[in-house]
Amino acid sequence: MGTAERRLEILKYLCRYRRATMPQLAEKFGVSVRTIQRDIFEIEATFHVPLDIRCGKYDGGVFVKGDYSFDRAYMHKDELELLAKLQELVSDRITEKENALLSQIIKTYTNIA
Repeated sequence: MGTAERRLEILKYLCRYRRATMPQLAEKFGVSVRTIQRDIFEIEATFHVPLDIRCGKYDGGVFVKGDYSFDRAYMHKDELELLAKLQELVSDRITEKENALLSQIIKTYTNIA
């Protein structure tokens, strides 16, 4: 994975999970913490992402401010609730495999804060 691709993946990860520590990102992307720090700086500068970077053992990390999303790789709560209701309504009309797939879609697009 090249630098630009890694930075894009870091941005997508942060938009989905809203928070991560530098060591978590370094481990996930197989680079040093210093490289992640440079990447975060470049992500802020290039994509104008509203990030909040806090120091601290328990409350530190990189946070995405507000409801910013680069690629909207999640659904809002009301959208997910509607999908869950629809799943409940049609669960007896679709196969077990289709039901599992719908559950996976709901799980995939849940914004974990």
